[in-house]
Amino acid sequence: MTGLPRLAPALLAALTLAGPVHAAPSGDRAAFGIAMGAPVRQLSGARPFKPGWYDVVAPPAPDPRFDRVAVEAFAGTGVCVVQGVSSLISRDADGARVRAAVDRLADDFSARYGQPLKLDACTGLTCAPDAWGEDVQTGDRRYGYRWDVRGGPIRQVSVVVLAHSVSSFVYLVQYDSAELTGCRAEELRLPEAER
Repeated sequence: MTGLPRLAPALLAALTLAGPVHAAPSGDRAAFGIAMGAPVRQLSGARPFKPGWYDVVAPPAPDPRFDRVAVEAFAGTGVCVVQGVSSLISRDADGARVRAAVDRLADDFSARYGQPLKLDACTGLTCAPDAWGEDVQTGDRRYGYRWDVRGGPIRQVSVVVLAHSVSSFVYLVQYDSAELTGCRAEELRLPEAER
């Protein structure tokens, strides 16, 4: 999943501060109604929270399954990545509720994008079902789905679980542009202190 590990903590922190926006998972050509390559100035109320990243307060196509939407965008490429974050699911140490929510999303997304790759692995030495939340929080466990999309402006869609604590989680959907390589080149042009 391109960029999720390095970006997720920053996105979670920034998006937790903003008020809820019901955002949408969306079509084959746009995510939450936001077209890949669109200039960020076209996004009503977009606010920067990190170099290249913007909180989208009013996404064009909202959906109640997601409270926050953010985009990564640069002057030379426009929107490269669109992310949506769910509300916090708490008191769920075994992950049953967050996994059920992600599985329901996977069913919906599979109707649009086809069969996904399921991401359900734990690589830590102490992985155990009764430590599910702890394993997600330490990064030893991953849970989610990924779709490789061909022939359009979106190249990959991912839905993953992120830990807020050992018993509280959110799920994040990420849409990557088919032009993600150009986006990474734009990111590298930023001064190192801003990356």
